[in-house]
Amino acid sequence: MIDKFDLVMWTRNGAKTLPFVLKRISEVIPDECVNNRVVVDDQSNDKTVEIAESYGWNVVLNEGTGISDGANTALKHVNSEYFISFEQDLLLSSDWWEKIPSYLENPNVAAASGMRFADKPAGIRKLQQYVARKYRGEAELASWLRTRKPAAFTLGKTLDNTIYRTQVIKAIGGFPKMNVNAGVDAVLAYKIEQANYNWVVDYAVQSVHLRQGLKQELRHQYWYATQLYDIWKGIQSVTNRPPPITKNGILFRFCVSPFTGLFIALKTTESTRAFIHPLVRFYYVKGLLEASKFTTKSGTL
Repeated sequence: MIDKFDLVMWTRNGAKTLPFVLKRISEVIPDECVNNRVVVDDQSNDKTVEIAESYGWNVVLNEGTGISDGANTALKHVNSEYFISFEQDLLLSSDWWEKIPSYLENPNVAAASGMRFADKPAGIRKLQQYVARKYRGEAELASWLRTRKPAAFTLGKTLDNTIYRTQVIKAIGGFPKMNVNAGVDAVLAYKIEQANYNWVVDYAVQSVHLRQGLKQELRHQYWYATQLYDIWKGIQSVTNRPPPITKNGILFRFCVSPFTGLFIALKTTESTRAFIHPLVRFYYVKGLLEASKFTTKSGTL
């Protein structure tokens, strides 16, 4: 087992969830294994800073704005051979510590994470769990599906419960520098692959993504989709190849989502997925079309 780790987090107005998040981290990760705890705050105007300091975290200001700059600001304060990143709305799984760090004992592994699923509504959480199992290729869920390896490459590779090999992350230039707050993790996953390292995801370790309900999830889907062109551009800059998911692919999935939602509901005996799945797809497409209008006007599509 690795001896010492640095813990980092980037925050912005996270006072509602931060006490639960920090308390859980202190319960799961032994204090004697922690070197530094650093919160990079992005001009919060609530009690985020005070809460972080009350739990023993050192607070520094984001040298820029957003997640990309926050992650790279945090990286400058990492002094240990390994570090762990969290986000302000992630309730860490109780078995995370005993399972995830050991993956970095393999010298070919540069990062390791567990999965995370929304706490509410239940329909969203169960839909996310179904999608994760499907993309892992569990045949009893959808044996008629072709291989999902390209589309599933970034599944679970998030920044909110991840341990890294510091030297590797610094050697590849740190976290991707992006103009949007979404997709930093996806582009980082490709950068790690291009450097011939692995990012391991343990699907059995399941943390909780603290959410406010269906409306928040739909807003999140819309917001994420508005960032897609920047994310795709970031992936292409790293890989020199098109991303595995395209605009036409997203539109097709929306068109068939009523049938897919019904199939999932019947397959998993969860009736709410029959309408939640197409509703999520609708907001995703809505965000993508909004982004398309902007990029068309700016001539970058």
